[in-house]
Amino acid sequence: MLFHSACDMNANLCRSTKFQRLCAVLLSLSLLAAGTKENVDPKKGRVTTNPTSGNRYSLEQEIQIGRQSVPEVERALPLLPADHPMSKYIATLGQKLAASAPGYKFPYTFKVVREKSVNAFALPGGPIYVHTGLIELATESELAGVMGHEISHVVMRHSTRQASRQMKAQLPLAILGGVLGATVGGAVGSLAQMGMSITAGSVFMKYSRDAETEADMVGAQIMYDAGYDPQAIVSFFSKLKAQGGSRSGPQFLSSHPDPGNRAKNISSILSRFPPKEFQQTDAPEFLAAKKALANVNEESAAQVSAAQKPALMSRLSMQNIASSNFRDFQHVAYALRYPENWRIDGDADSTSVTIYPEGGYLNGTLAYGLMISGFQPKGKSSQELDDGLLELMADIEQANSDLQIANSPLAFTLHGRDARKLDWFGKSAVQENGHPLRERVRLIALLGRSHVLLYTVFVAPEADFEALLPTFEHVLDSLQVR
Repeated sequence: MLFHSACDMNANLCRSTKFQRLCAVLLSLSLLAAGTKENVDPKKGRVTTNPTSGNRYSLEQEIQIGRQSVPEVERALPLLPADHPMSKYIATLGQKLAASAPGYKFPYTFKVVREKSVNAFALPGGPIYVHTGLIELATESELAGVMGHEISHVVMRHSTRQASRQMKAQLPLAILGGVLGATVGGAVGSLAQMGMSITAGSVFMKYSRDAETEADMVGAQIMYDAGYDPQAIVSFFSKLKAQGGSRSGPQFLSSHPDPGNRAKNISSILSRFPPKEFQQTDAPEFLAAKKALANVNEESAAQVSAAQKPALMSRLSMQNIASSNFRDFQHVAYALRYPENWRIDGDADSTSVTIYPEGGYLNGTLAYGLMISGFQPKGKSSQELDDGLLELMADIEQANSDLQIANSPLAFTLHGRDARKLDWFGKSAVQENGHPLRERVRLIALLGRSHVLLYTVFVAPEADFEALLPTFEHVLDSLQVR
């Protein structure tokens, strides 16, 4: 700023060769200083690095989570062969866009899912997938916009930032997503902790509207730098909204909620960049690759889902299902007692603890038993318990679309602490005559240490819930928050 003031006040001096050289040196230094200033907030200007504040995962851990998740995810997805023209085109376009991505150079990979639904998603650390249904709907610039948007979710580390928000101090926290009716464990357990679930052959990251705003703005920056018109992402989302009632449109929108001011946000960031000419038509390479898709046998979401092998469990006999003798479990954040003939997954430091009778838990699916974990709400308020519960309910319902609320939260007192109770109904993994039984999910929530919402979920088929209720209540009555 001193340099610019000096030039304004000494215009004649600036004309001298010696002073012009000095001006040039000072300008170069000022631009270098500006270029090295790190920024993680797109609303404040060009993003230059990745957010780290409050993220308990390192970049290396984030990459490892994504790599570990790839085999499980790809077993659930019908991928287009790597040598197909569209696979090659997507890989090339992806790397072109990734070269313009700010911050750490993640090991991005780009693959095509042979599936009719309009969808795309990113795993932590760089793996990105685009469905053929989306490719067929989009122009080249719109496709670049969607891929830039997904790259931005990786750049801004939205998955690990979301998971980190749900963890604090000695009580690592996890949302319920993926525990009821979805596979959890190993790499996919990590995905569930990120707020992701595998549903009908697709991976869903449940992004917040704030995350969508960031991805819109950083994606616009990436598109601009790569030579594509950032306004194309606005037109693509408008296409999806226009398809609102169709089977193909909402799938992408369900995981990428409209922040409500997408066009304004993108215009805001573009106003900071110099005017630029963008590619106006689809490139011949894109058109040729798109034509090659005509003979590809795509699969619908229903076909993909049917090809998977969900956990199918038998209905348990209620006779002697729970022992009348109980044993103690000591966690760093709480203590409770549970039937001595039930199993427990977890220890004193576990993210979440699952307790169940023999046959009540299979391949990560809980059909009979309970899970106890915690949740870190975004903010603090005078209605901390109720506001935190609303956040938790939204996360649970978003990750488990089959759940239907049965009642409003009921207030009660548990050992002198304010608590809330509510029920959902859903589809159980237990089947009879080829049909899933109706499931009841009861949530109990109360405040723990450091403003953490401690919650317990009791699960059983509706037909067996009342028989297990005395056991559930005994466990709940034994719960002591430390």
